[in-house]
Amino acid sequence: MKRRNLMKRSGLGKALGGFLLLCGLGFLLTGCTLDKKSVKLHTKEEMQKVVDERYGDAELVSIEENEEKHYRIFTYRDTKYGFTYQVTSHPNAVGMDGSTFYYDGAGIYYSYEEPFLSYFYEQEKETFARQGIELCEEMGFPSNFEYPVNRRFCLKSKELFSSPERYEEDMKFVWDRVHAYKVVPETTGNYELNVYNSEQAEFLGTLKEDGFVTALEQRIEYYMQQAESLGGIQGVTYLRCEKKKVSEVPGLSDQVLYEKKNTVTVYYYSYEGKEYFIVDLWVAQIGENGGGIFQYYQNYKYYEPSRD
Repeated sequence: MKRRNLMKRSGLGKALGGFLLLCGLGFLLTGCTLDKKSVKLHTKEEMQKVVDERYGDAELVSIEENEEKHYRIFTYRDTKYGFTYQVTSHPNAVGMDGSTFYYDGAGIYYSYEEPFLSYFYEQEKETFARQGIELCEEMGFPSNFEYPVNRRFCLKSKELFSSPERYEEDMKFVWDRVHAYKVVPETTGNYELNVYNSEQAEFLGTLKEDGFVTALEQRIEYYMQQAESLGGIQGVTYLRCEKKKVSEVPGLSDQVLYEKKNTVTVYYYSYEGKEYFIVDLWVAQIGENGGGIFQYYQNYKYYEPSRD
């Protein structure tokens, strides 16, 4: 018995040893390590190449070593605009729920956006003022959402507040001023400008690289995606939308509503030659697994109302 137990233990030990050997081999081949201080950080030459490709020509100002955290902080001066920013090389921790399992090479933390926006603000605030637009560094939404507000553009959140009569002119001005500076990932790369009514709480749309997308177009796209997701289908075609009373929508009055509303918007679409609809109101229904769910009311796939 003792011999068999020893053999079992020996077999288990061999298996465990083999597993650990494979893990160690994998760590060696992939550059992973359990010791963050053994991670090879970026050199001066490597980081210079990274920032030049990402942000344009930059002059190295200083390198600071943080031995305790094993960080290497590079400070650069933007050659074109003159402001300074930092880029940090650090051990790339892999883990979950605040725990680190191992380190997978060196990662890079970029802090270019804040210095750039501060530079942009100082350079452009008078130009915006002459256009009648207040340039804000922080969020553009008014405190307590009191309207009307001044025409304003918020740098960080990329929000423009303008009147319905002037928003097209204003968003073109903002777009041109922002894109007058070089395009980089954190600042103007894939830029999207959200436009709001300065006279009342109303979202007007989003200006993107390929044009302006109205708020209605975005809602239509969203509800068509929801119709496909809830119905388990693809390729629906939008037809129209209508404002209706709850009592006018077939079957909606029989449902348990997530919130009380007198009117809803009904989005009609076609699928395989038939017309269906989806409503911008959640209802409580019994799902396929028998549990209660909240989802947008639609008539492609019917669920019993949930009254629990």
